[in-house]
Amino acid sequence: MSLLGNTGTIDRAIETAIRAAIPDAQDVNIRANGNHFTVRVVSASFEGRSMIQKHRMVLSAISPFMSGDDAPVHAIDQLVCELPTEEA
Repeated sequence: MSLLGNTGTIDRAIETAIRAAIPDAQDVNIRANGNHFTVRVVSASFEGRSMIQKHRMVLSAISPFMSGDDAPVHAIDQLVCELPTEEA
């Protein structure tokens, strides 16, 4: 079974997985460079959490895309997790 489902692109699949795990995410931005990605998530769910806890929330949502020999995601080069009040 493909991890991409009906989304059509890995970018969209990653966004869908993050939004499913963090339903109140106000913004999810995915940029790809081959199989390396930059991910930015803005969510009130990050309130009171450490940077490591925020990153774990996002990375656990997308871990299926990073597992196995044929994983579509090789690396997350940058992961930014912000509160709505921190948004630039």
